[in-house]
Amino acid sequence: MIDFREIPFSAEDLRELEFLRLDFVFQPILYAESLKVVAYEALMRPQGMSPLELIEEYQKKDKLYVIEIATCFGATLEYRKRGYTQNICINSFPSEVLSKEQIDMYFECFPEMEDKIIVEMVEYTELNKHNWAMKKLEIKDHGMKVALDDYSTGNNDKSAVEYFEPHYVKLDRSLISGIHLKKEMQQNIIELVKEFHDKGIEVVAEGIEEKAELDFLREQAKVDYVQGYYLGRPQ
Repeated sequence: MIDFREIPFSAEDLRELEFLRLDFVFQPILYAESLKVVAYEALMRPQGMSPLELIEEYQKKDKLYVIEIATCFGATLEYRKRGYTQNICINSFPSEVLSKEQIDMYFECFPEMEDKIIVEMVEYTELNKHNWAMKKLEIKDHGMKVALDDYSTGNNDKSAVEYFEPHYVKLDRSLISGIHLKKEMQQNIIELVKEFHDKGIEVVAEGIEEKAELDFLREQAKVDYVQGYYLGRPQ
């Protein structure tokens, strides 16, 4: 379980964070061409419930900001302990933003993370335009990049691509599961990848579970990065 006492939080913040009782696991993201690991996605694992159940509970309490803080700091604590040096993908709510004081404290605690963070905008919650404007400035100031997670699910669609202007789009597994068998899906993905490449956006294919899926996505769809159980499970 993550020990948030390693970070100089206020007593009030520490109580909120320790109440969550979180662990984090990591799933590798690989270059499609070389299959070398380029990043690890941090995945929250609360004790006693699923991540979505925790999110729903805290959304009802209007306390998603607590999970935002816990994910940013907690994932990085575990990343450091594991000795990773690749980029880290940290899930983030489009409705929440860390304060300037919290961002400053983060980089005081983790100066090695400059230019290594990919902020993954999740599809679960509604956008807060004011908070996104603040977050966008923080991302730019610290050399972070933006990924749109689970493209084609929830709120993460083409309008979200236009709004967030991400460096990466992560194609949800619903778009690629069994793609080697389905001509219509193949054409859709080929066109999507080309569309994103034309905008200067790199593409990650998520949820790969079979070699045949991987082969199509690498050789014909020309995605930039790949992720899924076939390549590495969260651990």
